[in-house]
Order: sequence, then C-alpha cells, then structure tokens
Amino acid sequence: MVEEYKILKFEEIFNEAKGSIHLLAGNGFSIACDSIFHYASIYQKAVESGLSERAKAIFEGLGTNNFEGVMHLLDHSNWVAQVYGLLTDETSELLRDNELIKTALVTVVGQSHPDHTGKISELKKASALRFLKRFKNIFCTNYDLLQYWVNMSAGENPPFKDGFRADSEDDHLLFSGSVKGQSGLFYLHGALHLYVASTGETLKRCWVRSQKPLTTLIRDGLKKQEYPLFVAEGSATKKLEQIRHNPYLNYCFDKFGRVENNLVVFGHSLGDSDAHIRQAIAENTKFHTVYIGLYGDPNNSENQKIKSAGFQIESIRNEINKHLKKEAPLTIRFFDSSSANVWE
Repeated sequence: MVEEYKILKFEEIFNEAKGSIHLLAGNGFSIACDSIFHYASIYQKAVESGLSERAKAIFEGLGTNNFEGVMHLLDHSNWVAQVYGLLTDETSELLRDNELIKTALVTVVGQSHPDHTGKISELKKASALRFLKRFKNIFCTNYDLLQYWVNMSAGENPPFKDGFRADSEDDHLLFSGSVKGQSGLFYLHGALHLYVASTGETLKRCWVRSQKPLTTLIRDGLKKQEYPLFVAEGSATKKLEQIRHNPYLNYCFDKFGRVENNLVVFGHSLGDSDAHIRQAIAENTKFHTVYIGLYGDPNNSENQKIKSAGFQIESIRNEINKHLKKEAPLTIRFFDSSSANVWE
C-alpha cells in the first residue's frame, strides 16, 4: 500500500520501522556533499575532454546531461536500424559512439573526483558516518569514493565490510565472495576503485597497501586501460546483463534481493534506466516497507516521477503475490530527504 498522504521526516522512519533497515543510496548522496558529482558537471568536463561532435549533438538535441539516457537512445536506435535493415553489420557508428561516451564517462569521473579523502572535511565525514551507521547494509549505485572514504574514516575497524581480502603482496585486494554475515557496503553498479583483472577477477585498489591516494591509483590504471568497473549501460536490461556477467556485481545484486524488513531509498530516482532495481525491490518479498526520499517540493515533476516509480514497485509486488498465491504486502512511504542532514 502506498501511503503518500504524509511526507515523513527522516527521524520518523526510525521511530516506526520494525526490524533491520537497509540503505539504497543514489547519486543524490554524493551531490549533497559536493556539486562536482552532478551529471551536468560531469558532462561539461566530458565536453572539455573531447567528446565527439555527434555525441554532443545527441546530448544537446535531447536537452539532457544524463549519460545513461543518451546511451539508452543509441542502443535502441541501433536496434531499430537493424530491424529496418538499415544496418547489416553487428557493429555500427551508433555503437562505436556509445562506447566513446561510456569511456568518456569513466575517464571524466576518474579525473574530476576530489584528489583524496582529505578534500572532504572531517566534520562532513563524521556526519555522513553517523548517517550510514544507522543502517544494517549499504547498497549504492553511484561510482565515486565517498561511501568508501566515510566508512574508512571510522578507523581500523570500519563498520561496513566489502568482501575484499589480501591475496598477495600487490597493491590490490581480491573479492572473496562474501561479507560473512557482517554489515556490508555493496556497489551495485561498480565503483571507481574497483576493476576487473585480465584473469576476470574483481580487484579493489587499496591505499593502505600502496600508500598512494586512490585517485592516483585509478588514474594510473586509466593510462594502462584498466578501467574502473562501471555499469554505465543505458538500459536496465543491459545493466542487469552486465551485472550478471561479473561475479562481484552479481553477488551484490543477489544480496540486495535477500536482505529483510525495511529499505530506505536516498538520493535515487528509481527511473526507467534502473528498472532492474525497482524489480529487485518488488521481488524481494522479505521487504515489507520501503521509504523513498523526495527532495524539495513533493509535487514537482521529478518527485512525481519518483512517486510513480513507487507505485510501480507496489504494482509489481501485487502481481508477484497473486502469482505465488501468498500474502507479502509491501508498504511504500515517502520522506523528506533534506531532513536527513547527511553532510551537516
């Protein structure tokens, strides 16, 4: 049941929620810390770094700075062209430009990220750590290092584990396949400090072992074409396909489908390019309440879309219940995300 008649304050969630509470954090978590993480900033830097004229024309024609939306359009345009017999080869200029845009996104995010954890004030990190520690598990779809830096700011025993361990004397850590029941930090769409080795294993760059800032290690990797593990596909279908082909991402996504009780969605629009996440929330019948954050006027156009996403999740769950012939009701509630004061 969607209860939209009242927009909760953040603290009210913890007053009423029963059982464990998990967090799904989107790009809004990062934007609240620094506007450098806004899509518009990344797009401008991509243009400055040499984004192709054709790609720029697509962005400008659509009036959007959303990389995912443009890549989604190019994917679909390629498919339509094949259906109409306009393309006969498996590769096309459309797909080549799509790969260029994806590479620009990865490169620009790596180059525009704050240089090191010291660029974020200790007060901000302490505030964000208090916010994160209120949750059992953290699932995030943004690629930056903010959650990692905040988690590590706790000291030698950070509250959230990520399942990576030392396997050699190298500068990286290897994904071990589990957090063994501990509270976890899971990157559903990858992250800057993660990459896939030539062996197919997912590795994590590590400051402790190298004594180099993570951003330095990431930029060094870019020079060697060791690109960060990003799910930057345009459509939810292709995102899920990429997730399923990587053992680390697959583990994180399956973990998201197994956690129980309550989910808080913060800084995430749950848009069509993330329909796989909406589906996963609905299919996890152990979730009984989902609290979705709204920023600003609850009735503005962006928040109306977010509310619609909440209704869709509820509708999918109702169909699942009918199919399984079981009672697993899901309550969707909305809260004022600005009342969380994450970075204050």
